Amino acid sequence: MSNNFRSILKLTAPLAAAAALIVSAACGDSTAPGNGTLTLQLTDAPFSFDSVARADLWIVRIDAKTASTDSADTEDGKNDDTNGANSNPATGWVTVATPNKAFNLLDLQNGTTTNLGQPTLPTGTYRGFRLILDTDKSSITLKSGKVLTGTSNPGIKFPSAARTGVKIVLDKPIEVTTNGTVMVIDFDLGRSFVMRGNTISQNGLLFKPVIRATARDITGAITGTVRATTATGAGVADATVDVLVNGTAVGDTVSANLIESTKTDASGNFTAAFLPAGIYAVRARPPATATTLKAAILQGIAVTSGTTTSSTTIILP
Repeated sequence: MSNNFRSILKLTAPLAAAAALIVSAACGDSTAPGNGTLTLQLTDAPFSFDSVARADLWIVRIDAKTASTDSADTEDGKNDDTNGANSNPATGWVTVATPNKAFNLLDLQNGTTTNLGQPTLPTGTYRGFRLILDTDKSSITLKSGKVLTGTSNPGIKFPSAARTGVKIVLDKPIEVTTNGTVMVIDFDLGRSFVMRGNTISQNGLLFKPVIRATARDITGAITGTVRATTATGAGVADATVDVLVNGTAVGDTVSANLIESTKTDASGNFTAAFLPAGIYAVRARPPATATTLKAAILQGIAVTSGTTTSSTTIILP
């Protein structure tokens, strides 16, 4: 069960079984030659846990660098709020946004985004981005009203430190240009918050963040409807829609084959946004309450940069 959360730096997010972030860069008249502004946006994919009302993640700041990074490097200096003193991304981390607030990832679904910031950066190729999170201020609220935190019981098992540096995995390096660049950060909510037992309310969650990012201008989207039994059947609400590697089987559970997930609205409609151009399989899984329906999958769904592949209908037998 995976949900995506997306944000743009500008920040934006689509709803799916994962969560995502979007970052963008644009150029204004006052920008000096050799510089470009980076717009950071945040977005989210649908969160497949039917019992969850809110998923609040406290983002302290977003850092960038031109060199690639690893997990140890991502953690280094996570508590240093004077990180902004460094202005050269070629020599280390530079702070590109400081939202220092909580974002409800469930508000950022189906292509919805929110701005995180729009910094000016030297033009060039950026290979490293990280989020600095404050887990002491992050929480999951269940529909019952129960709030899960790092200290509640049941709760969320976060890393031991209050602050965590999370590496953002790039589909490709991000090119910041004087003409403008938008980066989409995809926070996979469903895979980042893992159930520790049979139910969230009894066993809580384990936090294992999964975040990817891509340049917005090379992405497209898939929209469609999930219906019950026939092409004219009722729309299926709260179905999980997974975008997968083309050729993936309907019952496949290999996480590496999952690109992103989203959730249908009350009418059974869905949007899987910010997908790199390519050919995908699209699978729909009924909610737990629809016990008579089964999962179904479509193969060979093409996505082109800058366009939306629409009228995709998935029929659940």
